[in-house]
Parts: sequence; C-alpha cells; structure tokens
Amino acid sequence: MLEKLNDSQLDFLKEIGNIGSGNAATALSTMIGKKVDISVPSTKVVPISQIPFIFENPEEIVCAIKMKMREDVEGEILLILNSKTVKEITKILTGNSLEDITSLDEFSSSMLKEIGNIMCGSYVTALSGFTGFFINPDPPELAVDMISAVLAEVSLSVSTTEDYILLIETSIKIEGIDKELTGYLLLLPNEESLEKILKKLGMWN
Repeated sequence: MLEKLNDSQLDFLKEIGNIGSGNAATALSTMIGKKVDISVPSTKVVPISQIPFIFENPEEIVCAIKMKMREDVEGEILLILNSKTVKEITKILTGNSLEDITSLDEFSSSMLKEIGNIMCGSYVTALSGFTGFFINPDPPELAVDMISAVLAEVSLSVSTTEDYILLIETSIKIEGIDKELTGYLLLLPNEESLEKILKKLGMWN
C-alpha cells in the first residue's frame, strides 16, 4: 500500500519528519553538549529490497536502532546509521576513535540506543500530534549487522505482504564536525495502521 502514496501525501509525511527532526535536534544538542541541526532532504517510498543500494556498499555493516510501535498505530520505526556516522558520533561521545563498529562497548551502545530513541521517538510524537493517535513505542533495540539482514528481520515482523518502506533521509550537522552525517529513518506501519493514518489526515483516496 505504501507504493500508492502520491506526492502530496509524501510531502505531508516529510513535513511531519521536519517537525520531528527539529525536536530531535534540540534533544541531541542537550545530550552531547554541542549544537545539532537536523534536516530532511527527502522522503520517499522505496522497495525494501532496494534499501541496501542507498549505501555505497550494499553489504556494509550498519547500526540500526529499532522500535516497535503499538496501540493505535502498529509497525516498526528504525534509525539506520552507516559505519562512518557511527564512528563520528562515538568519537564525540567517548573521545576515542572506533575502528570497527561491531566492537561497540556498552557505553557507546547505550548512547546510540538513546540517539535512536530520540530520533525515532520525535517522529512518532510528531505523527501522534498530527493524527491524535496514541502511539506507544517499545524501548529501542540495537542491531549491528548487514543492512539486508536488519531489513529482513523488520519486514518479517511487520507484514508478509508489504514490500515497500517509507524512507526519510536525515542530514545531521554537529558542531565541530566539518562533514554532514546521514541517518535514515525507516517507517513501516502495518497496512491497517497506514490506512488509519491517511484517513485521519484526510488523505485516503
């Protein structure tokens, strides 16, 4: 059903992303003690099978922070960070350079979970504010694996019929880091929940 969203519906979901990102930037700034700006360059619906190809290396090991959504809206939301972004963030948090993201220590893992909790939670809160739905996310879970393995687990847990996912690209600028960092918010509501969201927003065709 996600593949049937038109441009105006995607623009609206992008605007929800912009509001959520603004709230997330404020919370992250407080958490790390540096100015953070987050923007949403694009929001699009893509086949789940094509997600690995948005990365330079489709077999890259990534860090995924995922949260199940429950109550009025059910499904999964997750934040995916590539290895470069994870290394930059952990350097800010710990002061140490990380060679391999599969060897995250407990502190770094906990901090990345909290970053995912902030970013995913801010989008869920914004979505809840627009719809009036009560959305109760589970505590965040951290997975470090190939992107294809992460997506396989998520898509199986939500639906056996949905082959598409809502991809919200986020550009993260952190004070003291010259380069922009990229994160990807992936939203996969189940079919019934997506229909409820669109109907509530007056966007159901």
